Parts: sequence; structure tokens; C-alpha cells
Amino acid sequence: MIARFVPSLAESVARTFALGAAAKLRLLFNEAGFADFQTDTMRHTFVLPSFEAYYGPFERGGASTGQALAALPEEIRRAIREEVRRDLGDTGGPVEAEAEYRIASGRR
Repeated sequence: MIARFVPSLAESVARTFALGAAAKLRLLFNEAGFADFQTDTMRHTFVLPSFEAYYGPFERGGASTGQALAALPEEIRRAIREEVRRDLGDTGGPVEAEAEYRIASGRR
């Protein structure tokens, strides 16, 4: 979402999520000499008490995403916040955020 508002950040944002791609992981495992590469995707839904509980840490500069967000002008930060709010379907109560994790293993 940040990259849509600030295209110059697209490459660094893409790197943040690069290891989620099975092909990228397979390449890294192969280069490290691993065999029998396996991967699985896990999904989890986090339920947080409010939108603020979810988004507040990012606004305060938490993680690399929050650091990039904090460096943006106020107008862009506000627009991103509202887009995230809409995407999560915030109605003033608890919000649900889905996360996807890729687990990989190999054998030397």
C-alpha cells in the first residue's frame, strides 16, 4: 500500500516480502546446498480489540513498515491509514487481520 502512494519505495517494500515466494526460497535453499526442499503455507487470523491496536504500532514507527510510514508526509500517512482502515472493514470494534506465513525446510 505504501508503494502505491510512494512508488520509489516499491523495491524496498517488495524485499520485505520476498521470502514469502516459494520460488525465491527454493533458490536460496538450493544455493545453500539443501536438498529435499519442502514448503507449506500457514494462515492465521489475528483479532485485535480495535483498529488503533492494530495500526498504532506502525504509526509509531514499529518494524520496517512503520519506519517507512513514519518518514512520509502527514497527508500520505493519513491516506494510507484510511485505506488500511477500509481494507480491514473497521466499524469501531474488534478488527481481524489475516497473515500468511511460508514455512520451508530442507536437508543437507
